[in-house]
Amino acid sequence: MTDYSVILRARHCSCQRITAAAARSTGGRVSADFDGDRLTAVLTDALPSGVLERLGLRGHRITVLRDVPGQNANWLVEGFPRGRMVLRRYHARATPADLSYEHAVLRHLAKAGWVVPEPVGELVQHEGLWYCPTRFVPGEPAGQESAGQRRRRGRDLARLHIAMRGLGERMGQRPGWRAQHGGVTVPTSIDWAACLRGLAEVSPRLASQAAAAAVQTRDALAAIGAGGLPVTVVHGDFAEWNVHYERGRLAGVIDFGLTHLDSRPYELAIARTYRSPETIDAYRAELARGGWPLSELEEAAIEPVNRAFRVDMAAWQMDHGRRTGDYDLAMIERQLSRTGTSLLTS
Repeated sequence: MTDYSVILRARHCSCQRITAAAARSTGGRVSADFDGDRLTAVLTDALPSGVLERLGLRGHRITVLRDVPGQNANWLVEGFPRGRMVLRRYHARATPADLSYEHAVLRHLAKAGWVVPEPVGELVQHEGLWYCPTRFVPGEPAGQESAGQRRRRGRDLARLHIAMRGLGERMGQRPGWRAQHGGVTVPTSIDWAACLRGLAEVSPRLASQAAAAAVQTRDALAAIGAGGLPVTVVHGDFAEWNVHYERGRLAGVIDFGLTHLDSRPYELAIARTYRSPETIDAYRAELARGGWPLSELEEAAIEPVNRAFRVDMAAWQMDHGRRTGDYDLAMIERQLSRTGTSLLTS
């Protein structure tokens, strides 16, 4: 979840539209080149020189794709014999153990033939932040998906899961994470009790609703025996904006920043399939064709796990508010409204 009100959203593609605001956000100078009617901003000195030198990137054309302080950031690097790559800076809380897990998942998939942003160089640290050159993933997201495109994404998600089947048994859980059905929040670092206390200071009504939502979702999961849900390595955000296509075919998958060990119903929840029944149907059918259909327990868990996911989303916002004093009450209420919990009066 973001900690900043100003976000530079940019697609992971060859050229980006960047304005002077990008230069201000990165603290660097941006020079502009015209390519037809497209203004491409080229980063000249926003990246630390020490990082560029250690990775051998000085003299290459570098374009900022996204750079928000403290968050994951990406720069497109051009001029290599092998083509383009993306330099990634990881969020401020990333640790070597955390990134090692993510990179292992990416390498596994790349070895299996998937186009993903696998590391193509060493992981280096500069001023407490980690940087790594990664493979460029071509194509673009579908944007506003049609019914056919939603089915396509469901099939691709099933194929991704089949490609990662058994990986979790070798890797275990990502450090600092847990399965959604194992707690109120997926990140173990979020203090739920402290989040409730902090929210109660600014909105007793929402804090009461959040507490009730957590209890009700926990009870719903217990009622179906969710503790017995099988877990596997999940992408963690297989939403339409992270799946790239070219000429109607899958080109690659990006942003494995939330990959960890969890249930397949959780993956369906975070992939926002609650609003896309075509995606779930195609996912089910493709899994069955691949010999790994959803079990009865997994089917029963889809709805309660989705509700638990919404509590977790609210918790991310509550944790941000507790740490910064900046509460997005509208977002918290929106997430809680999707848990099926009755709105309580203050």
